[in-house]
Amino acid sequence: MPGGCFPPCCQLPHATCHMPHLTTAVAVHLSLPLLLIFASPYLNFPLTVAAARNRATCGGSCCNNATEEELRHKASDKFVTVLHHHTSSLRGILEDTAETFQKHVLELAVQSENKTLTVFSKVYQRMAPLAQQLIHQLYTEIISHLKYTTNYSNGQGIPNIQSLEDAVHNFFKQLFPMAYHHVVHLNKNVDLHEDYINCLKHNYDDLQPFGQIPKELQANLMQSVRMSIIFMNALLQSAEVFVETDTLYAKQMTDTCKLHLLKMNYCPNCIGHSEHNRPKVCYSYCMNVIRGCSAQYSGLLDSPWTSVVEALDNLVHNHIRSESGIMNAIKNLDTKLSDTIMAYMGNGPNLEKKVKKTCGTPNLLPSLAVDEPETMQQYPTVKWATPPEAAITHFLSTIARSKDLFTNIAYNHCDEGYAQRDDHLCWTGDRIGDYTQLLMTAGTDTQRYNPEVPLENQSQQSKLNELVDKLIKIRKSIGAPVVVAPLHDVQSDMGHEGSGVGGGQISDDDEEYEGIHGSGDGSGDGSSSTFYDPTGTTPITNNDIESRDSPKSAAVTVTVTVTSLLVALVTVVYSSCS
Repeated sequence: MPGGCFPPCCQLPHATCHMPHLTTAVAVHLSLPLLLIFASPYLNFPLTVAAARNRATCGGSCCNNATEEELRHKASDKFVTVLHHHTSSLRGILEDTAETFQKHVLELAVQSENKTLTVFSKVYQRMAPLAQQLIHQLYTEIISHLKYTTNYSNGQGIPNIQSLEDAVHNFFKQLFPMAYHHVVHLNKNVDLHEDYINCLKHNYDDLQPFGQIPKELQANLMQSVRMSIIFMNALLQSAEVFVETDTLYAKQMTDTCKLHLLKMNYCPNCIGHSEHNRPKVCYSYCMNVIRGCSAQYSGLLDSPWTSVVEALDNLVHNHIRSESGIMNAIKNLDTKLSDTIMAYMGNGPNLEKKVKKTCGTPNLLPSLAVDEPETMQQYPTVKWATPPEAAITHFLSTIARSKDLFTNIAYNHCDEGYAQRDDHLCWTGDRIGDYTQLLMTAGTDTQRYNPEVPLENQSQQSKLNELVDKLIKIRKSIGAPVVVAPLHDVQSDMGHEGSGVGGGQISDDDEEYEGIHGSGDGSGDGSSSTFYDPTGTTPITNNDIESRDSPKSAAVTVTVTVTSLLVALVTVVYSSCS
C-alpha cells in the first residue's frame, strides 16, 4: 500500500505517522487482522507488523520464528533442568544417607568383633583360641547382611535373614562344649572326646545351657539388622523412583506448557525489554504455568512420596536411633556374649548334673595342647566410631522439606525475586498489565481448569502409575499401612502458600527445600459459588481457586461483537491519520 503506515516509527512511543485518508466504506471491508496491524501502535496491542508477517508468538522486532523456536527449546530445557535438579538433589541425599549408614554400621561391626575377641582373650583365656574362629564366623554373617547397599548396587543377591538366625544359633551351639569344658575341667589339662562333644551339640536345644539369653540376643540382633535392611532398601528404591522420574520430564511436556514457558521467560526480551529492565512475571500467571507443567507429577507422585517420607522418619526415630537399634545392638554385642558365658558359669553345678544325665560321664583325653601358653593376638583398645548424627539429622530435615515435592516446585520458582505478588502491572504472558485469570490450586482435579496450561492426558501416564505403585510398595515395606488417595483424586486441594529460594534459578542443595511450607494466603475460603465443568461432570468451588495477597479492584469482562470491534478500530485509525 503506497504511503501506508508501515515505517518503524509507528512502533515507537509517541511517534507521528501520516496515513492516507480512508473512507468508511473501504475501512469496513478491511480484514480484521489487517485492521489490528494498523491499529496496534495506538491500542497498545502486543502485536507488530513483523509479528503478523512471521506469525511469531511473542511479536516485537527482536525475534522471528527461528529465534522463538530456539528460545522455546531453551525455556523447556531450563524448566527440565530445574526439575532434574530438585529430584537429583533429593536422590543424592537418599543414596548418600544409605552409603553413610552402611559405612558406619560396618565400621561398628569390625570394632565390635575386635572388642569381643579382646574380652575372650582376657576373661576366658583357655577357650579363647577355639572361640576365635566362631566369633569371626558370627561377625562375618552379620557383616554380610549389613553390606546391603554394596550388594544392591552390584546387583548381588542379598543373604536371607534366616541365615543370620541360623548363624547365631550355631554360634552358641558350637560354643556350648567349649564353655562346658572351660567350667567343669578348668584346671585340668585334658580334652573332651569327640563323641562327647557331638552329644553336647546334639542336645543343645533340650539342655538350653545358656538360658534365654541367646534367644533374646538373637531376636534383638535379627530385628535391628532387619530394620537396617528395610531402611537402606527404602532409601535406594526411592532413589531409583526419582531416577526413573528424571527420564520422563522432557517426554511429558506438552506443547501448551512449552508455549507458556517461552512466553513467561523470553517474550519480554523479544519485545524489547533488556534483562536489567524486564518486568516481573505476574505471580498467578507464573504459578498457573508451573503448576500446569508439573501437574502430572504433583498429582500422582506427591502424596505417596509424602507417605514414604513420614514412614522413613518414623523408622529412624523408633528403630534406627532407638536403644534396640542396629548401632546399639552391635556395640552391646560383646557384652551380651560375655554375659551369656557368665550366666552359664553361675549355673555350672546344676548344668553339669543335667549334662551327665543326658550324655553320661565325660570321656576325657590327654590334652594335645603345647605346654607353653599360647600367645594370643593383642587387640587395640576399641574407641567406637563417631555416629553419623549430623548426617542423619540433615537427611531427616531434607526429606521433611521434600514433602509435596512437585507441588512446591512452583513456590520455589515463582518467588518474590522473580514474580510480582499482587499481579499488578506485571508480565501476563502477552503484555505488561494486571493478571486477572483465576489462580488454581495444585492437584489433578483443579488443574484440568488451569487457564494457561490445562492438564492433558499423557501417553506416559501408565509409567507414572508404575512409579506410584513403587512408592506404595516402599511405604508398605517399611511396615505401617499406607493410605494413598485414588490416582484420579491425588493432591486435589493443596491451598497453601510459601516463599521459595530462587525465581526459577537452581539453588544450593542445602537450601533446596527451604521455606516451602511457609505462611500464605490460604485456599480462598469464601462463598460457596460453584463453577462447573462445561461437560457437567466435576464442579469447581472457591476452594479450588487460590486467592491473592492483595485483592485488586474487580476486573470487568466486556463482550464485544465482531461488528462493533471493526467500527471501533476503523474510527481510531481514521482519526489518528486524518
